Amino acid sequence: MSARSSLRSALALLLVTACGGKTSGLDADPAQVAALATTMIQNTPAPAALPACTTAQLAAPSLTARTLIQLAGQEIPDRHERTDWINPSELDEPAARTLVDPAATAEAKRAAAGTLLGKSKFIVWRPETVDVPLAVGSKELRRGIVGFRALGYDRAGNGTCITVFTIKNDKAVSEWAMDKSDKAEVDPAISKALQQDLKKVLIGTVASLRAGQAP
Repeated sequence: MSARSSLRSALALLLVTACGGKTSGLDADPAQVAALATTMIQNTPAPAALPACTTAQLAAPSLTARTLIQLAGQEIPDRHERTDWINPSELDEPAARTLVDPAATAEAKRAAAGTLLGKSKFIVWRPETVDVPLAVGSKELRRGIVGFRALGYDRAGNGTCITVFTIKNDKAVSEWAMDKSDKAEVDPAISKALQQDLKKVLIGTVASLRAGQAP
């Protein structure tokens, strides 16, 4: 073996030893994430209990309220505010998506847990009021709104900030839906279209907030 090869081997051994015998990133027990998520839910702050979130806090690693519940291992409430279309996975950290994916391997979940537990802060997008009748299948011809709170947390699960905001369907989409809703019951396709539009609006609004721009 050449001197150069020996040096490379020695360096590789040192790196493995320094990482506790692992060549990959830090892993952790997913149960630790469940405990943190439970603490975050328990520490959900009351409205106006904390200062408004700064742009830096809004740009923290992101979770939806639905995924936070899943991470805690709790049952998802049967209410509009916890449905998947208003808690889109696009707003979740990839590691969080892995942890709630039933198809993910144990190894992948341990790696994802290590990634999440390495974060110093989080922002949770929590729908508080879903008042969009046609989007939820109720025959009431009005545009409506969805009310949100962005909740900041530190790595221990303590609340740090709150930002309140609302979203609504694009005006043209809303008017189209009302024009088409001329029967006794709301067409599920119309509700689906409104849900998809609200999801798009939400993702855009969150991007604006995280960039420090008015939505």
